[in-house]
This record gives sequence, C-alpha cells and structure tokens, in this order.
Amino acid sequence: MVNDDGGNMNKQRFYAICGIFAPIIFWVMVIVESLLRPGYSQYNNFVSDLGVGHLAILQNINFIVFGILTIIFALGLRNALPTPMGRSLKAGVWMVILFAVGVGLAGIFPESYLSANPHNIVSATAFVAIIAAQLLIWQGLKNRDSNVWGRYASYSLISGLISIILVIVLKIAILYGIYPGLSQRAFLIVSWAWVGITGIKLYKLTQK
Repeated sequence: MVNDDGGNMNKQRFYAICGIFAPIIFWVMVIVESLLRPGYSQYNNFVSDLGVGHLAILQNINFIVFGILTIIFALGLRNALPTPMGRSLKAGVWMVILFAVGVGLAGIFPESYLSANPHNIVSATAFVAIIAAQLLIWQGLKNRDSNVWGRYASYSLISGLISIILVIVLKIAILYGIYPGLSQRAFLIVSWAWVGITGIKLYKLTQK
C-alpha cells in the first residue's frame, strides 16, 4: 500500500493525477484536431489518421504526451498495488508500460512512415498490452482485500472483457468497411477510460 510519508504521498498523488488526465487530454485534443481537419469523419477515419497531413504534428505530440503521462501513472500503480505483488500484478504493471510505450511510438512513427508498417505494429502491441494489463490486474487483485480492491478488480475484469469484444468488432468493421473509425473509438474509449478510472482509484487511496 501507499507509504504514509508526506513526500511519498504527494508523489503518489502526482502519479495518480497523470493517469486521470492522460485520457482526458488525449480525447480533448482528438476532438479539437477533428474539428480542424476538413472532411475528417468520426465514423470512418481512425484516430491515427490525424497524425498525417494537415496539422499532423498535433496528434503525434498527443500520442507522445499520452504515452509519457501513462508511464508516470504506471509508477504510481506499481507503488499502490498490494504487496507481495505476485506475477500477475507485476506483469500487469509492465503491460501498462508497454501500452504507454506503444502509444508514444505511434506518434513517432505515424501512418505516413514506411507504409504505416511500424505504426501498425506499435499500435497493435499497445492494444494487446492494455487488454492484458486489465485482465492481469484483475487476476492479481481478485483474492485481495475485497473492501479495498473488490469493486475495482471486478471493473478491471469487465473492462478487459469488453475490450476484447470491441477489438473483434473493430476487426470486423475494418474487414467490411462498416464504420471502422467509430469501432476503433469504442475500443479506445473503454481502454483509455480504464487508465483514468484507475488513476482515480489510486488518488482515492492517498486520501485514506
């Protein structure tokens, strides 16, 4: 659990705030950039499409900032999880870090770089990592103190399972060309929200 030392507590709050604001900043920027992009469709265009062409630098920086904030958040998650952590929780934290790195690299390697191959690889890695993170965190917490982690552990399981379903829906949408942009956003909102809600959970732990 979180150390009661004042300095460590303030640091932990900072980690939690990074997790809370990472998805908020990301989606505000996506909305703004979408409005600035003539002809951009929320239903048919992917978020990554904003990283190419007019004002592309804004979205690519957005990816990088989200990645950095999420890595910082992962440090707070590691500190807040109950000890001994066990393999599932340790792996879950590493999956959050891998997810953050993947999103950050999506900004460094936009779709216009080498026929989008590096971008697709890091994006797919990030998608798999955030699903794995949610399920691993649930696995590691399901038998812990139910008063502290019970509802959050259940939330992580439900969010992870919904994320899996939405990835399958996204694959079908891409295959058949049926609102792929909307399908991608559904997945991103659920998985990105997990980061923000986990940040809120970590922040609440510092209030006890």
